Amino acid sequence: MSGPRDLRRGRKPFERPADMKEIVGARSHYIITASAAGWTITVNRRGQLPATQHCATEGEMRRATRQLSDDGLIGVNESCR
Repeated sequence: MSGPRDLRRGRKPFERPADMKEIVGARSHYIITASAAGWTITVNRRGQLPATQHCATEGEMRRATRQLSDDGLIGVNESCR
């Protein structure tokens, strides 16, 4: 039997790894962290050094993450953990 009830691979298909970075792997991604002064977005593009953006308002953070998502990056929100 194949599909969602197939447990031969060791874990259930709806279970996620404990660390969201395991899902992202070596692909380009950005990480959102909340701080007292607003939000910090760390952008990790393949083959480049990590870049950091500081956003004072939630609207500014949402605009920045929407642009990064449009560019094809995967987002990880660490402030929800």
